[in-house]
Amino acid sequence: MDLGSTIIGAIAIIICAFPFIMMSRSRKKREKKFLQSLLKITSQNDCQINRHEISDNFAIGMDEPKNFVFFYRQIKGQEVAHSIDLGEIQSCKVINTNRTIKRKEGDQKVIDRLELCFIPKVRDKPEVKLEFFNAELSPQLFGELQSVEKWSKLINDQLKQMQ
Repeated sequence: MDLGSTIIGAIAIIICAFPFIMMSRSRKKREKKFLQSLLKITSQNDCQINRHEISDNFAIGMDEPKNFVFFYRQIKGQEVAHSIDLGEIQSCKVINTNRTIKRKEGDQKVIDRLELCFIPKVRDKPEVKLEFFNAELSPQLFGELQSVEKWSKLINDQLKQMQ
């Protein structure tokens, strides 16, 4: 009877663990693909990545010695790739587009979009915006707010070192 219980318990554990193992493998595969896409962008600019971060739907990296930022995003089959020369950038800021919802418990802010905005030194050139989060495409935030703030600080620190 103990052997039968052990076998049934082992099978139950395997059945319960299987979805988590598959999700982990899928996430690692996706991260590897994002990193390869980011490396492809950097190689086109003859750069290397010193710092990088990979999320569920974007990858961002920076070549500190050459002062470049690279961004790759894929969501619903659409790919967006950017390479930004920080030598042409004056500053970087976070754009947090949100709205307020009135509830019985009190007002609540809901984030609709998070972007990292690069303001060029030359006023004729357009701003470059990297979208980290869009509520129309993703239902929930998964650390994007912390990521966009972290990268804004890293990039602004790099811009200060360049001056």
